[in-house]
Amino acid sequence: MIKRVSGRGNERTQFSLHRLEGLTDGIYAIAMTLLVLSLPLPQLEGTTTDGDILNHFIEIIELFGTYALSFLLLGNFWIIQLRIFKYIKASCIPHLWANLGGLLVVCLIPFSSSMVGYHSHTFTANLLFHINIFLISVFFLIQCRVLLIKPETIADQFDEYAIRRVIRINLTLPVVSLFGIGIAFFLPAWSTLVYIAVPFLTIQLKSRIADSSKEKSDDL
Repeated sequence: MIKRVSGRGNERTQFSLHRLEGLTDGIYAIAMTLLVLSLPLPQLEGTTTDGDILNHFIEIIELFGTYALSFLLLGNFWIIQLRIFKYIKASCIPHLWANLGGLLVVCLIPFSSSMVGYHSHTFTANLLFHINIFLISVFFLIQCRVLLIKPETIADQFDEYAIRRVIRINLTLPVVSLFGIGIAFFLPAWSTLVYIAVPFLTIQLKSRIADSSKEKSDDL
């Protein structure tokens, strides 16, 4: 659904979120499903024993760990996107492009995840994965920035301060991904473990922002 809004002599085009939400959900669902293709089935000849299956699972345990981490990161990104949609009354062309840019790099996660799963000992494979995470995070920030530039797209129950709060909270992932790149220089096989800290850092940051907001309201 397309809606035209007039203001200050200009006509601005706004778009309903329904189709964008459907596209976003579909791409995340496909990307999360494709991750499992990085897990190979055992190539066994003759009679297969329980020991053969167990040995194969042990061989791919690192791949399974990368799969689980990537799946959880994509799930986290999807939740972040849902929360951003909550603040939007109607989309606009710049926001649509920012969202599409984010989906472009979301589609690369199965590739970068497979690279780091099979070549976790190399700096290059880890660098690709961290850059992938960094770019997805940056496109979330770009979406929020678009909302600040075009406040008419912000839902009525929210204001610009709420958007700035979302930006501050979502700074965690790009910072952590840059930190992961630094670790990859010295310990590439361990660099992806930095993302385990993301939920704890996010909770801590939310708490600090909430405390800061409470102090400001008390001062008023």
